[in-house]
Amino acid sequence: VRVAVNGELMGGSLNQVYDDTIAEEERDRQLMESGELANVRSRNQELNDTLEDSPELGLEDFRFTIADNPGLIAQASENVGLGHSFLRSMERSLALVYVVDLSGDAPWDELRVLRDELEKYQAGMSSRARMVIANKADLFDSADPDAVAEARDKLEKLEGIVKEEFGGLDVVPTSGKFSQNLRKVVRLMRQYVERARASLATSAP
Repeated sequence: VRVAVNGELMGGSLNQVYDDTIAEEERDRQLMESGELANVRSRNQELNDTLEDSPELGLEDFRFTIADNPGLIAQASENVGLGHSFLRSMERSLALVYVVDLSGDAPWDELRVLRDELEKYQAGMSSRARMVIANKADLFDSADPDAVAEARDKLEKLEGIVKEEFGGLDVVPTSGKFSQNLRKVVRLMRQYVERARASLATSAP
């Protein structure tokens, strides 16, 4: 992840909708075959225009690496699934972020499983956790008022459980599909990494 001097993300767009459904793929195919995409500007062209208007955006201020570990399941600490290979790769991480699915029945149970598997694998490992990302926050924009109310209730319960059982980690609702709240996620991650690096520097012999 590359962050510009003004805090913006570099090299990507936060305005794109990410949806790989069959319907979306079919729509894109039809647009391509009809020739409607012929004059559409690429993301790189749009980025270059932005840099010309605001050259300071091209100056990188901070960089860090994110490792995604989607294979952390129940009994991963017992080497079930990809088990130890995923957990081993996390040992070098300066900070950990839990990601749960807000559309699930009980995202707080997912969270407990993640924490418990980290602790079973290596005592104290879960203490590196800094944030809980509650994905699928686009549920709040649903046309169904009951679905919106249910999503809000889940988020409120999740926040309460995190406060009581997880030491008050940051909880950030996001939508990976619509890139909602990603700036906040990156800003917080940067803070975690900066603190961890500073702590390592002061503890080094």
